[in-house]
Amino acid sequence: MPVLFIHGVAVREQGESGWEDVRRATQGIEWPAVQAALRRHLAPVLNPGAPERVQVDRVYWGDLGAQYARGGLFRAARAEAAPDPAPASLNDEDLGEALEARLRATHALRDWPDVITAAWQAARDRPLRAMVADLPPPEQWGVLEAAVNARLGRPPAPRRVRPHRTFRRLDPPAAPHLPAGLQLSQRRNVQRAMLELRRPLEAFVPLFVGDVLAYLNTRGTPDAPGPVPRRVLGALRAAHAARTHPHEPLVVLTHSMGGQLMHDALSAFLPADPALQDLRVDFWCAAGSQVGLFHELGVTLGGAPDTLASARLGYFWNVWAYSDLLSFRAQGVVPGAHDTAFPLPGLVRSDHVAYLTDADFYRTLAAKVQVHAGPGPSGAVGPLESGP
Repeated sequence: MPVLFIHGVAVREQGESGWEDVRRATQGIEWPAVQAALRRHLAPVLNPGAPERVQVDRVYWGDLGAQYARGGLFRAARAEAAPDPAPASLNDEDLGEALEARLRATHALRDWPDVITAAWQAARDRPLRAMVADLPPPEQWGVLEAAVNARLGRPPAPRRVRPHRTFRRLDPPAAPHLPAGLQLSQRRNVQRAMLELRRPLEAFVPLFVGDVLAYLNTRGTPDAPGPVPRRVLGALRAAHAARTHPHEPLVVLTHSMGGQLMHDALSAFLPADPALQDLRVDFWCAAGSQVGLFHELGVTLGGAPDTLASARLGYFWNVWAYSDLLSFRAQGVVPGAHDTAFPLPGLVRSDHVAYLTDADFYRTLAAKVQVHAGPGPSGAVGPLESGP
């Protein structure tokens, strides 16, 4: 009674390129924990007498995903928060960029054009730079900023403002008539709030997009599957061979982009492989997937087919969440799909992987499998619903 798990994008093994950058954002996709949860909740449904005999395996394809040779996106994100080096160690261009950035942070938006001009004039002022180079490093930035403000003819807005006690919402953009100090305060509040949202996603999103493109560019054709589809087909073949009798159900759980891999396998790759004509997935759960989106866009393999092969698929359960912005409905879009909006904690930063750490999700999955594909008292498979 095999169970197969197919992960989505931005999943890497420890030691592989990109693992350090994505592990915080995808820490809920730890295979040992997912495997243990499937054994605890699903295996007893599939084989009540001997749950330990249920084969629970996965398809790992992170090593076939996007590879960033230089890692520039990740270095840039980390460098943004790094302190500027001493001005004397920078050339004119680097000093101009750094000085402009420092001064923009202390001036209202309406002053930025003048700030840019004055900052670059100071960076290219050879006598000023020679004087600054003779100062102790801790004093160099202060003197340069004072020189820029002197060229502007007005002081910057105060750096310190009275903080708000709570931040229940993001303040709207400051009106032009507000004092410069209040405008800066609002801008910092918005930046601080958005930074908390961006940090976990800055490493995840590039690999998310990269892995999607890597799969689409290399998936091949039904007659010549690419490396990722070949790995999926190999795992399905092994799971099919692990059945102990012909009516034993095969259950597949996919997460995120793993759903698109499974959809392409069912609709294109399996029908084209004569050696897999008897393979059937009795229950497929696509959690947090974009199957509906890809199907609607016509970028599933072969476009948007009218049906998934009903002879190869029993029940298709698509699980999405309002707070998971990377999940989409499939019912009414993908033939045979049955949607459930799953109640997650409501944390936009982490809810895309929260299904896989939620015991109630696995308990609900087990109940769905029991009624749609579970073995009956005699060991025969229960009712299977195929797509219309």
